[in-house]
Amino acid sequence: MRLKCIVSYDGTAYKGWQVQPGLLTIQQVIEEVLSSVQNHKTPIVSSGRTDAGVHAVGQVFHFDSTMDISCEKWQYILNSKLPKDIRIQEITEAEESFHARFDACWKHYDYRINTGVFNPFERNYALQLCKPLDIDKMRETASVFVGTHDFTAFNK
Repeated sequence: MRLKCIVSYDGTAYKGWQVQPGLLTIQQVIEEVLSSVQNHKTPIVSSGRTDAGVHAVGQVFHFDSTMDISCEKWQYILNSKLPKDIRIQEITEAEESFHARFDACWKHYDYRINTGVFNPFERNYALQLCKPLDIDKMRETASVFVGTHDFTAFNK
């Protein structure tokens, strides 16, 4: 059975999504919990990756299981074993052909900049610039991207 999971996490304490030897990552933590529940190594496949310190709301991943456990029970089990900064929001059964990375339809990124007084409650969720942005300079700089460009050098 293939299970599609929606996860949200605060990435402050992690070195990104993808497993990296010797570093704490979101994927590593989830795979360790899944592997302990299933009593065998359980890899997960995600819709994408995040960098160190980056947070996610609604990131999708999938894993396979032969265990007869309902999706609701899976969610309860995983959340009871995961740290509080990683939460499984939803689990549904997916077609065997479902692939979190290749079936992703869209991704949305938010970048937050605080231009006001330093906010200690937002320190991990927004750039604390604490000064006004020069919008005219930003428009001038961004103008170099207007038009048709060949970005194939940035592709695999």
